[in-house]
Amino acid sequence: MTLNYEQLLEALKDCVETEDAYRADCENVAFLLDHCEIAVPSENRFFVQVNCGGVQREIYRLREAPFKGLWADHGLLDGIRCGAYTGNHDFGHTSTCWDQLLTFGIYGLYKRVEEFSEETRQDPRKQEFYENLLSVYQAVFRFLRRAAECARSCGKTEMADGILHLISGSPRTMFEAMQTVFIYYTLQQMFEGSPLRTLGRLDGTLFPYYVGREQEDLFCDFLTELDQIKADANLPFALGGTDAEGKDLINELSYFLLDCYTKLSTKNIKLHLLCSKNTPKEFVCNALDSVREGKNSIVFLSDEKVIESLIRQGADPLDAAKYHVVGCYECCADQEVPCSCSARVNIPKALELALNGGADLRTGKQILPFERTEFKSFSDLYDRFVSVLQELCRRGMKTTDLMEAHYKQVHASPIYTSANIHALRKCGDVYADFAAKYNNSSLNAFGLATAVDSLVAIRKLVYEDHTMTLTELIDVLRSDWEGRESFRLLIRNRFPKYGNGDPSVDVFAGRIADALYEAVGGVPNAKGGIWRLGLFSINWRWEFGAKTAASADGRRCGEPLSQNSGATFGSDREGATAHLSSVCAIDASKTPNGTIADLDLHASSVKGENGLKTMYATLKTYFEKGGFAVHYNVLDTEVLKAARKDPSAYPNLQVRLCGWNVLFATLSDQEKDEFIARSMKG
Repeated sequence: MTLNYEQLLEALKDCVETEDAYRADCENVAFLLDHCEIAVPSENRFFVQVNCGGVQREIYRLREAPFKGLWADHGLLDGIRCGAYTGNHDFGHTSTCWDQLLTFGIYGLYKRVEEFSEETRQDPRKQEFYENLLSVYQAVFRFLRRAAECARSCGKTEMADGILHLISGSPRTMFEAMQTVFIYYTLQQMFEGSPLRTLGRLDGTLFPYYVGREQEDLFCDFLTELDQIKADANLPFALGGTDAEGKDLINELSYFLLDCYTKLSTKNIKLHLLCSKNTPKEFVCNALDSVREGKNSIVFLSDEKVIESLIRQGADPLDAAKYHVVGCYECCADQEVPCSCSARVNIPKALELALNGGADLRTGKQILPFERTEFKSFSDLYDRFVSVLQELCRRGMKTTDLMEAHYKQVHASPIYTSANIHALRKCGDVYADFAAKYNNSSLNAFGLATAVDSLVAIRKLVYEDHTMTLTELIDVLRSDWEGRESFRLLIRNRFPKYGNGDPSVDVFAGRIADALYEAVGGVPNAKGGIWRLGLFSINWRWEFGAKTAASADGRRCGEPLSQNSGATFGSDREGATAHLSSVCAIDASKTPNGTIADLDLHASSVKGENGLKTMYATLKTYFEKGGFAVHYNVLDTEVLKAARKDPSAYPNLQVRLCGWNVLFATLSDQEKDEFIARSMKG
C-alpha cells in the first residue's frame, strides 16, 4: 500500500516524542521507503520521483520545539527577536563521501555495514546499531525493486535495468554511476530529511566511467534531470581542486562538464570552480567566458585558501585536500559535518547596541547590560563595539549549543551515517551520537561593509571633523535621519567607503574579522567539535536589516544590510580590482565557512578578448593576495529594464541573488530595482 505525504506524516506523528532518535528514525525511514508514492515522469531518464520529501524534516521540527524554551531560560530571546543573533539546529548542509559512494555503490555501502555487524556479534550495543542500519538498507532494496517495477511498467527499460543491477552490485557504466547519484540523493534528501547540499567533485567521481565526448547526450540528460529536482537555493557540484600533493585535478571530464553546463539553460543547479595556482588558464577562461554569456551561477574559490583555512581549524591535511563546498560557499573537510548555518550574528546591530548602551535603538529594549557613555575617543568606542560584537557571538553560539546538545532526541541520519566510514567505525550516528570525524558548528557574521562604513563615518563626523557630538548623531539615527536627508546623502555618497582599496577604511574589515575569529574560531561546541567562522549574509541581509536601526553610513532604518563580504552596493566606485583588494584585508584563513566577494560587472566592460583577459587577471590577483571566493553578476542595464517592464519577453533571464541563481522575473520589484541600480554603476 502506498501513502501520500499527508498520510505519511499522520502515520509517523506518534514518533515525534522520543529519547532515541536513531532507532526511531531508522524505523521511520524504513516505513517511508515501504509506503511512499512513486511516480515516473516521462522526462526522467535515471530515476523515479517520490512523494515523501519533507516528512522527516517536519518530524524533527516538531521534536525540537520543546527545546526552544531553553532560550528564554538563558535570557537569549530578546537578542534573537531584535535581530542581534540567532542559533538553531542545522541538518540542512551536508556532503557525503562521494568518492566511496561511486566506488561501492548502494549495495557496497550495505555490504560494508554487514561486515561491521559480523565483526561485533559479541557486543550487543554495537550489534543493535548495525542491525538497525541493515534494516534500513533492506527497506532501501525493497523500495528500489518497487521503483524498478514502476519504471518498467512505464516503458523505462534502461532505468529499470540499471536500478536492478545496483541492488546487487556497484555501478559499471556512466549511466549507472549517474543513477547512483540520483538514488543516494533521493534516499538522504527525501526519506531521511538531512538535505544533501553538494554532489561533490563530479569530474573526479565520474571520471572512471568516462569514455569520451560521445556521451554528451547522457551528460546533458543528467544535468537536465538534476535541474528538474528544483532544490532549494540550487543544487551544486564542483570541478577542479588539488590532491594531497598539490597536483591539479582538472581533467578532460572537467572541460566536458563545463561545456555541457554552459550549453544548457539550467535554472536550479550551480557550479563551484576550485582554482589552484596550477589550474589551466584555458579552463578558468572558459568558465569566465561562460559567466559573460549569462552563467552567473559559477562561484570561483581559491583551493589553496580553502585548504589553509580547514587545516587551521584542525582538519587533517588529507581531509582538507578532499574538501567539499556545501550549499553556497561553505567549505568542509572530508568526513566533516560543518552545520554551516547554525548561528548568525548581525555586525551592524553590535555597533547599534554599543552606541546605545546595549539597548535596541528602534525599540529601547535593553539587550545587553552595558552603560551609556559618550566615549571620549574613537578608540574607546571601537573597543566597546568589539566587546558587544564578541558578546553577541557568545550568545549566538550558546543559542545553538542549547539545541545541538539535544540531537539525540531530535534527529538521526542512518543513510548519511552509512556512507561515513568514521561513524561506522565509531558505531554511532552522525547526528544523534556525534560520530562524524569532525562534529563542528558554524557562525556567520554579516553586514560587514555596513559596519565598516558606519565606523568610518563616526570617526570622521565626531572625532576628526567634530561636525556633531556622538549624542547628536545617535539622536539622528534614532529618528531615522528625519529632516536630515541632504546630510544622509552626503554621508552615503561622499564619505570614504569600504570596497575602494582604501587601506584606512579596509583596515576595519580586517580588524572586525580578527575580533570575530577570536570569539568564534576553535571554541568548543556542544558536540565535541569546534566552532567555525563565516562572513557571508546570503538573503539574511533583508530579514536582519528590517530589524536594524538607521546606521551611520547613511542607511535608513529597516533597509537591507550589505551583502556577504563585499562593499555596500554602489559604494565600490574604483573598479573590480580595488573592490577585491578591500576584501583581501580579511584573513580568509580564519573563515573556513566562507568569505565571498560579489562583483557586479556591466556587460560592456567585459566584452571581447581584452574583457576576458581583464577578468582572468583580476581573479588571479585576488587569489594571489589571499582571497577566498568570488562570484560575478554580468549585468546589462537596458536588458534588466526591459525585463522589468515585460517579464514575459525574458522568461529565462537569470541573476545571482546572493548564493544562488533566480529568474529575474520572480524577484520582487524592490529586488529588481536594486539589480538595475547595481548594473548602472558599470
